Order: sequence, then C-alpha cells, then structure tokens
Amino acid sequence: MSALLKAELRSHSAVNDGYTPWRERPHLSMKVAAEIAGLSAASLYKYADAGKLALKRMAGRTFVDTASLVELLQTAEPWTPSKAGTAARAARATRAAQARA
Repeated sequence: MSALLKAELRSHSAVNDGYTPWRERPHLSMKVAAEIAGLSAASLYKYADAGKLALKRMAGRTFVDTASLVELLQTAEPWTPSKAGTAARAARATRAAQARA
C-alpha cells in the first residue's frame, strides 16, 4: 500500500476527523445515495414509489434509509452482455446485401 493511500485512509478515520463511512450512517442525502447507487435521484424516487426503498423527510429534505439502499443494491442482477448489438449488426448487413443485389 502506498504512503499516499495510507495517508488518505488515516485522514478519513473516525478518530481523526469524525468521518463516518456511508454504510454506518442511518440516512443519506438523495445526492449521496444516488451517487453511491449510480442512479439518478428520480430513479431513487421510483424505487421508493415501488416500495423497494425507504425515504424519510426532515426539515424539508428527503433522505434515504441506508439499510434499504443496501438491500436494494443487493437485489441487482449480475451484468451479462446483451446480444442485441449482434442481432442489429446482422440485420444491417442483410439489408445492405439486399440493397446491393
């Protein structure tokens, strides 16, 4: 581990500056939760409307319940490559061959 990385980790320790890792926080702002999930705030609201994410209101702000965000992220399916591009390229090649004939 590089000295720079070690210094970065020390600077984020709870002892040094009060930093709390996001998984240990009871609630996250919409902006932080969206960044962590890699989704937009609108998508988080859609998940909340579907009952898959718990939101809280306080002082006019909306917060995401961290435990429900973790649960939502754990339901994500493993990524597999799509065959759609292969099929589309084959269809274009067929149309191009027909146009030349």
